[in-house]
Amino acid sequence: MQLSKIGEFGLIKKLRTKCKNIPPEILTGIGDDAAVIKQGNKKILITTDMMIEGIHFDPAFTTFYQLGYKFLAVNISDIFAMGGKPKYFFISIGIPKNYTSEDIDELYSGILKIAGEFGVAIAGGDTCASKKGLILSGTLMGSADRIITRSGAKVGDGIFVTSSLGDSAMGLMLLKSQMSDVRSQKLKTRNSKSLLPLIKKHLMPEPIPLKNTSKVTSMIDISDGLLIDLSHICDESRVGAVIYKNKIPISGELADTAKFLRTDPVKFALNGGEDYALLFTAPPDIKTTAFKIGEIVKSGRFIIDENGRKKIFRSEGYEHFKRK
Repeated sequence: MQLSKIGEFGLIKKLRTKCKNIPPEILTGIGDDAAVIKQGNKKILITTDMMIEGIHFDPAFTTFYQLGYKFLAVNISDIFAMGGKPKYFFISIGIPKNYTSEDIDELYSGILKIAGEFGVAIAGGDTCASKKGLILSGTLMGSADRIITRSGAKVGDGIFVTSSLGDSAMGLMLLKSQMSDVRSQKLKTRNSKSLLPLIKKHLMPEPIPLKNTSKVTSMIDISDGLLIDLSHICDESRVGAVIYKNKIPISGELADTAKFLRTDPVKFALNGGEDYALLFTAPPDIKTTAFKIGEIVKSGRFIIDENGRKKIFRSEGYEHFKRK
């Protein structure tokens, strides 16, 4: 079967079934933000992410410093999504022959900047040549006292997100447009204060841990889009969800830019991805600064608009291999 028919998550599901014979010390394996391995009384978290030139980034609108920063940030976000603390980072890198040592120095400067912010040590890796494009593969190890997976959501739980959504997707759209047409030039002149934060959200995301996870029942980071990542929680927890369109947090910068472009900012929040905010479920009375956007229900997946109309939502967002 063509990968374009089953998509990235269909492939992961097949691989998960194929690799089902796992030893008992692997508490969580394929299908979550990080693997969990028990070593004595300790629980070790391990996550890995790739960034490939032409797929995940375009050197035309990102610096090597920004790329390095984001490379580690997306791995840190996975550890936070499991309720853990990041510790050791391993970097494997495939380098095209036209790159310079100064380029790689700049890349590592970005990595080391965010590593310093979160107490992460660069512990090793591998380097090799690449015939086409820069290839980054990172493995981050961490630890946690209490592991939070995608499978613990309960009927009656509230659905929460830790920050506004959609900024990164709008930032990427602005970068891709190169701001070349007349409307973009007008937007640039009128709205420059709004554009830069949106673009920065895409190029240099800031992962933020949830401080108190004692009552959190499930969690995931929003990397592929709110709808598709909430669907992962529903699938793993075997529950449904209701979210409210007017409760989804939208930044002033996104609202202002979307208004000028005559588009709905909520579409960016629902399907855009790469926000790296945390999406979690917890009892509705939990004390938190996060935004409550809905509830977990027994079955079905619905979004309710500002007029109270209910519509089924589908698992929409970014997915590798799928036909666009």
